[in-house]
Amino acid sequence: MNDKYVVAIMNLKKIGEMDFIFYCDHVAIGRIDEETETFIDENGMTYVPMLSPAILENNVSQVYFNVVKMDEVRKQMGLNYPIHTFLKIFEEKVKSNIYFLGKGKGDKLYFATFDKDKILSDENIPKDENIPKDENNSFEEMKDAKYTIEDYNANYSINLQLEQLLGEILDGDYSPSDYEGIIKDLDDSLNTMGKITDAMSLNSSKVSSISKKKNEIIEGKEVKPQRIDIDDIYNKVTKTLIAQDDPARRVIVEIARKEMDIRKKKEGILLTGPTGIGKTELMRLIAKYIDRPFLKIDSTQLTMPGYVGKDIEEVLWDLYIQCGKDLEKTQKAIVFFDEIDKKGSSKKSDPSGKGVLNVLLSFIEGTTYDACANMKYPAEVVKIDTSNMTVILGGAYSEVYKNADKHDLGFLKGESSESKEQLMSTKNFVDYGMMSDEFMSRVTVVKLNELDVNAIKRIMLESDQSAIKIQQEIFDKLGVKLTFTDGYTTAVAKNAYDKKTGARGLNGIIDESTWKAFEDVYSHPDMYEEVILDEKVLDSPENYQYVKKNR
Repeated sequence: MNDKYVVAIMNLKKIGEMDFIFYCDHVAIGRIDEETETFIDENGMTYVPMLSPAILENNVSQVYFNVVKMDEVRKQMGLNYPIHTFLKIFEEKVKSNIYFLGKGKGDKLYFATFDKDKILSDENIPKDENIPKDENNSFEEMKDAKYTIEDYNANYSINLQLEQLLGEILDGDYSPSDYEGIIKDLDDSLNTMGKITDAMSLNSSKVSSISKKKNEIIEGKEVKPQRIDIDDIYNKVTKTLIAQDDPARRVIVEIARKEMDIRKKKEGILLTGPTGIGKTELMRLIAKYIDRPFLKIDSTQLTMPGYVGKDIEEVLWDLYIQCGKDLEKTQKAIVFFDEIDKKGSSKKSDPSGKGVLNVLLSFIEGTTYDACANMKYPAEVVKIDTSNMTVILGGAYSEVYKNADKHDLGFLKGESSESKEQLMSTKNFVDYGMMSDEFMSRVTVVKLNELDVNAIKRIMLESDQSAIKIQQEIFDKLGVKLTFTDGYTTAVAKNAYDKKTGARGLNGIIDESTWKAFEDVYSHPDMYEEVILDEKVLDSPENYQYVKKNR
């Protein structure tokens, strides 16, 4: 995936069961993932190839085509030739054509190229009297009656008809349902065409894949649910996320259950516990290992439409862009609404509080939004259905747990930990978290473990992404061994605990205590063999110990 390519990014319109129009939007430079065949441009946007099965479900609005290797471009043009000049020529050439992909008899795919200027020109519209007659053919009239499709010679007038139809589609004269029947008639006649052929040598495996996908859609076969290997995901997650073993397994199990039946996705998962314990990291890791897009949303930014803040439609647009405008991928994302506890309110009318919770109820249960970049000035709009999304919500809910502990001798006395958690998920969150009954009835509450000094220390020593291991790798790149004492890790953990930052504060504390040692090692290459850290460096970073290299 190291080679760079120039490609044409194509807009597509689906106009029939297996019929598509493609036309160039812009050209882009980027790389191609050979395993997935996706193109990733320099802005991180991803696109599937023109013959991807994803086009059949209206899951993409753009694809890539006309792949040219950058090395070949430079070889032909010369190193001193400005690349932007080539891109301009390349774009003009691709934009001058309209491409048609259609299915003939026997599921055979046909591809045709048309001159864009010609098909959008009124001069291309034939007069009724100029259409050759053939008594053996009969078709419906075009809806705008510009000319009659009836008793014509297929080899001549199907091409004219198709050219005009493509022009009318691009001009926006019809909706897809208006011309779907006409396209079906054209499909039946495509085998008689001389100009429309399979001369592009379309990859047979891709054609087979597309046809198979089409049949599954038409026949309404149930798509098998994704099976999650719970133990495998758990083992991977807990290599990074330490001291959250039970909550991690519970969340993975709940997500596996949701994958078995879309109806379970009408319920959310509410992760609770103080800041810095790993709520976001847990969901980021799970999303990574089950191959789902992940979007974290700061709930404090959300508001009701018409008020100052961010609408849910704009948030979904961000997700859509993150997924490279791949609608199917977008609609299977894991969406994490963080700090949802800040939306609790006792007011009957609160657009930034209870109003947002009511919006999220619809989001969790599954609804369709007209997503766009800016609700006040909507330009491009895409319909996004949240029914198949996994919705996670997170919040500290410190008041809930503080009051629950305070009343532990009351109505919770003698209850098992499981029933206590269940009571808290209803009564306490409503009473002390100011959440609505409707909201709490649609979420499963999972409480993450609070981190004491020993737990924070374990995170430093055991996590494969711990802040101290990252520092060791940095020093190792400079040829220096970084050693830390037990006193150092204990002092760092206690510092993070006292500041109530949890694991989140470790990076800052370790950076602060090692900056001087890094500066000296970085500025004097080949001088140091080892740097040793103990608790004294937390008082002053200059207090590190070292071993110099023998010269």
